Amino acid sequence: MGSSFATSAFATSNVWDSTTPWNESLVAQYAAWDNFASATHNATPEFGAGATLTETSTLASLIGSKNIYNALGTSNFIATLLGTSTGSFDVYLRAATTGTLLNTSATLNGVAATLVETYVANGRGAEQEVYWKWSDVTSAGIYVFNFKANESHLSLDQLAIAVVSAVPEPSSYAMLALGLGVLGAASRRKNAGKTA
Repeated sequence: MGSSFATSAFATSNVWDSTTPWNESLVAQYAAWDNFASATHNATPEFGAGATLTETSTLASLIGSKNIYNALGTSNFIATLLGTSTGSFDVYLRAATTGTLLNTSATLNGVAATLVETYVANGRGAEQEVYWKWSDVTSAGIYVFNFKANESHLSLDQLAIAVVSAVPEPSSYAMLALGLGVLGAASRRKNAGKTA
């Protein structure tokens, strides 16, 4: 769990209250919505390109704050992002909601990840910010995310998708240093044999 706050005084619609979970990592692809244009299908993100968001229950409506709100049922969402890079990446799906909470599980191309909560303001119309992270994802032609609400009365305020350069584990650096050391020793040994 991330940091939590006991009051909604800090909550601001269409503004992230927590820091980006990918910090200073190099972002290869990014798409985000602060305001939604439709309750069912949003094909043009406000930031970035090549992404869509679809609410599949067909029971949601677009409310005055440009949120996707579902009072009649449980919202199910499918977000997509076209893949353009090659390599291995960390992929993030980040959401801000008010009302009821999102389900803790989400999938990326069928692979599950668990929700990390970064902000919560309790009280009337509780606000929550969360993300899911998939590590060392091989680049894909399209990234397909599935996530949903726990129950009715979820209001989706913001959504962001980020594909960032994977940060090597410390053990990877250790193996690299060991490999360079072995190469250096072999080179010195070869050069010492030539001078003898």
